[in-house]
This record gives sequence, structure tokens and C-alpha cells, in this order.
Amino acid sequence: MRSGLGPVVGICAMCVLTAACDRSDATPTSPSSATPAPVTPAAPAEISATKPGLDTAVHASAVVTKADPPPATEELGLEDPPPPPLAEATLPVEPYSVLIVGGSLAATGVGALLERELDAHPHIEAHRKGKSASGLSRPDFFDWMAEGKRQVDLHHPDLVIVILGGNDGQDIVRLRADDGPRVPWKDDGWADAYREQVDGFLATLTSDGAEVLWVGPPAMGMTSLEQKMRVIRDVHENAVEALGAKGIFLDTVPLVSDIEGNLLSDVPGTAASKAQKLRSEDRIHFTMAGSEYFAAQIGASVLQALDLADVEAQAG
Repeated sequence: MRSGLGPVVGICAMCVLTAACDRSDATPTSPSSATPAPVTPAAPAEISATKPGLDTAVHASAVVTKADPPPATEELGLEDPPPPPLAEATLPVEPYSVLIVGGSLAATGVGALLERELDAHPHIEAHRKGKSASGLSRPDFFDWMAEGKRQVDLHHPDLVIVILGGNDGQDIVRLRADDGPRVPWKDDGWADAYREQVDGFLATLTSDGAEVLWVGPPAMGMTSLEQKMRVIRDVHENAVEALGAKGIFLDTVPLVSDIEGNLLSDVPGTAASKAQKLRSEDRIHFTMAGSEYFAAQIGASVLQALDLADVEAQAG
């Protein structure tokens, strides 16, 4: 093998050069008194490898240092190693407790469909409390602060899904006189007063260690209502962001609008021949098909928040 011959060639070449130098530097002697030193001939293989006219040491060095390229994996009959396996998500010992709370959307079709979808997952136990026409602006109609605490104490949720805000574009009424004065919708301090309500509700929901997925109000087809929703969405988003890692804000406007901001008329992802209306005639409430679509979008965000796989997708 070439690698075994390298050291021998190098040593022999050095021997030849050393001997030559010794002969050229030595003091000349008479032929009668000098006894020629025996010279060991170089190995035939090494001599034959050296072309006439080339410096022996340089040629020998080239022979030693030149390495054959490593054989390709295919030549060795080997296959490329498989990629390392992906880390699997850690599954809970017990199912996650997920609580859905909110107004009309939570109380009716969207909430019911979402609860059914989540409850069908083997690692989720879903609960729901909804109250139509309720919100955080009118605790005199329905007190979500008290109800939120009751639901948290009852279910000890790991994740709370909030679907509120569609009814909050009105005066903020205080439940008790010492809570402060009524704040009209058009008052400059309305957004700050509403932020206090949202912060208080979030504090209640997270008091037992739960995380929050806040579903922002979808875009509305009524101009005056949509103007109110923009103010309310902004308060929701800022309040949830203040929670840090414990809060997720789901902006649902892109789910019901095209890239230019126009409301979608049909449920996305359906063929034109099978198109189904997304909203009812008032362009506010969802149709049944629209409720199924909207609930599915929220459900996907819930699975992502809990780092769980979609069991239906895996089965398919």
C-alpha cells in the first residue's frame, strides 16, 4: 500500500543526499590511501519511481504527502446515516383542563363546536361558560369578575380561552359605587377604564396558574360597530401582551377578511360550486358553516398553545 511505502522512500532519499554531501565536503585523499565506503543502493522500486532530471528529495516528498481521495460512500456500499429523530412533545400525565368563557360566540354555536372539538382530544378536558350579550363593560348585567373566579376554582384550568368584547362598545357601569363613576363610551378615558376591567379579569383567570388565549373580536360588517371593535381589540391585545409568556392574543380579523381587508363572503377553502356563506345577513353573526370554520381556527391555536398534535389529522 502507498501509505506503507512513504517512510521508506523518504529515508532512502535522505540517505542518498547525505552520502552525496559527505563525499563532496570530505578532504580529497590519494587513491592509494583512500578506501571507498560501501554505498547501499536504493531500493529498485524507489529508483524506478524517480524520473531522471528530478530532484530526488522533492519527488520523494511528493510521493509521501499526496493522498488518495477518500472513497465515496456508494463505493463502500454504505448508505447515508438517517437524520436524528425529532423530539416528541411531552404529553401530560392527565388531560389538560381547558376553560372556554365569553359572550354570545362562546354561549352559542362557536363555543359549543369548540368545546366538542377540544373534548374529543384524548389529552384535553374542555369546559365552557358563556353568557349571551355579556361583556366587561356591564357587570351590573353579568359579573364576569365573580363568574371567572368561580369557574377557575371549579375547573382549575391549564388554559382559559376568552371570547369577549363584541358587546363592550358601550358605557362602563360600575357594580358598586366605590368602584368609581360611570364612564361613557365617547369619554376620552374610556379605553383606560376598559383596560382596568380587562386587567382585572386576566388577573382572576390566571390566579391559579392558568395561561390565557384571548380571541379578539372578528371584523364586523357594520361600520359603526367595527369602529368600536378596533378600539376594543387594541385594548385586548395590549393587556394580553402584558402577561408575557402566560398570554396569547389571537387576532381573528385575518381569518374573516381578504388581504385588502374586505370581509369574506364565503367560508375559506371551499370550492366555488360548494361555497357556503360565512356570515348571516347582518354580516355580524356566523352561519353554521361559518361557526364550524371559526371554531376550527381557534381549536388549531389551542393545540399549538398546548403543544399537542391534531389527532384527527394524524388519523387521516
